[in-house]
Amino acid sequence: MIVIANKKFKRKNLEFLNKSVFDYYPNINFDCISANGLIEYLSLLQISKLLKFSYKNLIKNGFIIMGSRNRLFNLFSLNEFSKKEIRSNVFAELYTESINLNTLKLKDFLKQKKLKFDEASFKQPKTGINVDKRHQFTPSQLIDVLERNKFKVIEISPINYHPTTPKIYSSNVNYHKFSNYVTLDKNKLSLIPFSSSFMIAAKKI
Repeated sequence: MIVIANKKFKRKNLEFLNKSVFDYYPNINFDCISANGLIEYLSLLQISKLLKFSYKNLIKNGFIIMGSRNRLFNLFSLNEFSKKEIRSNVFAELYTESINLNTLKLKDFLKQKKLKFDEASFKQPKTGINVDKRHQFTPSQLIDVLERNKFKVIEISPINYHPTTPKIYSSNVNYHKFSNYVTLDKNKLSLIPFSSSFMIAAKKI
């Protein structure tokens, strides 16, 4: 991918590196740091290290954007994940957070009680990705850890909205087209509980 990128995009201020963020010591500060398809494979300690790295290496009022698999979706996927959540000790909190996303504006949602930034207590079912562990978080869990690392959340957006259960959703490409269309709606928070992942953007304060 980097070989292709270097051929297609040539600018003096653009550089592509294949390197772990934990072994990277930049000599500049960035406007924005993006972590997509990443935190679900890191330990909780590594995620905290990533946020400390980001705070240190962002300009004043710089942004961090993170993607996460959505634990709230377990309530609505109606599969093995749902069965696990029914037996979890945070089922009521997950459901309350889903209701808040559907009824509150972002500024009011941010004031609600946060679910502690932690991993699920149960062993997760296989997802087709050959890894031992693949984290899921709720929006409030990421808000919790971002705020503790001096970031202010400014936007949360649904990714992979499911108009049907995953069993049906994967059977018809038209559902995917509908999903992409619906997520353009302004009332994005309401769609998050029904989305298998989400993006969260925060500003350094």
